[in-house]
Amino acid sequence: RGTAKRRKDKTLTYKKLNMKKSALLVAAIIAAAASLTSCGGSDKGEGKGKDSTPVKPAVEGTTNIRWYDLDSVSNNYKLVELLNSEAEAAMNSYQSFARQKSSEIAALQKKIEDKMRNNGYLSEESYNNDMRDYQNKANSAQNAIAQREQQIAEQAATQQKQLLDSLENFLNDYAKSKGFDVILIKTPGTHLAPELDITDDIITGLNARYKAPTEASK
Repeated sequence: RGTAKRRKDKTLTYKKLNMKKSALLVAAIIAAAASLTSCGGSDKGEGKGKDSTPVKPAVEGTTNIRWYDLDSVSNNYKLVELLNSEAEAAMNSYQSFARQKSSEIAALQKKIEDKMRNNGYLSEESYNNDMRDYQNKANSAQNAIAQREQQIAEQAATQQKQLLDSLENFLNDYAKSKGFDVILIKTPGTHLAPELDITDDIITGLNARYKAPTEASK
């Protein structure tokens, strides 16, 4: 019974996943456009906004540069909205699952403790059998939660690749069609000429290419 007393306070702890969905997607946007150089080519994917950015004639010995605002693109690109929604749904499902498993193990632990307080164990063997059952179920719950976390991590990696591919394809095609050598991302504290801002063009072009998934494909 002394052994039972020492072991009755064992608890199960769970690792909580703290994933910031939007941060991951924005990181993909940065990676997609951190360095983009091109020189003429196909005109597919060209931004079709009403105020399409005019192309300045190339000057020999100079670099034709444009820039865009990352926050505006990430806040207005329909694909980012979809991926954020999917990530949020996955996180909510994970949290609900983890709470359920935690509650089940906590209830089992309480049952053992109540039985101990009420002198329900007539032998050490009976107590050890319950503790083995508790530990097996606790380990199983931990493994199940870890598996869910791995699934979320894999989903995030898939989302990042999807967004990265989308941005890379569009920005390369767009730069070629416009004759731009470099497209920069505006960073805080950086002064960039307003007339070189192509943010609206990029948002319009990205959304023009975007095809929302049908119910059948979801």
